[in-house]
Amino acid sequence: MIQVVLFDLGNVLVDLGETKHLNQMLMSHDTEKEAWLKWLASPSVKAFDTGKITLVEFAAHLLEEFSGEVPSNKEVEEFCHSFKYWPKGLFEGALELVDSVKPHIHRGILSNTNAAHWPRLMQEMGLAGHFDSYFASHHLGAVKPDLNIYQKVLSKLDTPPEQALFIDDNQINIDTALSLGMQAHRVKGVLEAKLVLKDYNLLN
Repeated sequence: MIQVVLFDLGNVLVDLGETKHLNQMLMSHDTEKEAWLKWLASPSVKAFDTGKITLVEFAAHLLEEFSGEVPSNKEVEEFCHSFKYWPKGLFEGALELVDSVKPHIHRGILSNTNAAHWPRLMQEMGLAGHFDSYFASHHLGAVKPDLNIYQKVLSKLDTPPEQALFIDDNQINIDTALSLGMQAHRVKGVLEAKLVLKDYNLLN
C-alpha cells in the first residue's frame, strides 16, 4: 500500500521546454534520451547539483567539458543567465494535481536541482507549501540516478521502499528506484503523472 508519493520536477511538473535548449548547453544534436543521459553523466552537472560548486564555476566547467576550450568571461556570463531561466514555469494543472493527492498520502519532491533554480521553483513558481517533504539534490549532496539519494530519502521518511511511489521523466532514474524495491514509473507532464496516480487510487 502506497504511503508516499515522490515527484520529480523537470518535465513532470515543471516545463523545461524543447530538447534543443539542453542540446545547446551540451553543444550536441542528440535525441532527448541521449541528451539527458549525457547531462546526468556530466561531472560538472553532478558537482553543481550536489552543491559543491557555484553557478559561475559550473558554467565555466561545463562549457570547457563539452567544447574542450576555456570559455571567456562573457560566455560564462551568458550561460549563467540562460541556465537560470531554463525552467519555463509549471505545466498547466501541476499544483492542482499535487493538491488532489489524498490527504493521508505523504507528498514529496525528489529532484536533481541546484541553487540557481531552487528559489525560482519554490517562490516564483509557487511550489512551496504544496508538499510535505522537499528533497533537493543540492541539499542532500547526492543526485539521481545514484543509489544513495534514494536511500537517504527513504531513511528520512522512515518508509519501506515498496510503500513509496516515484515518478520521473528519465528511465535511468526509474531503474534505480525499481532496483531498491520502490514503485516507480516514467512519465512526462501532468497528464501522464495523473494517470499513474489514478492507477494507484491516490487522487481525491
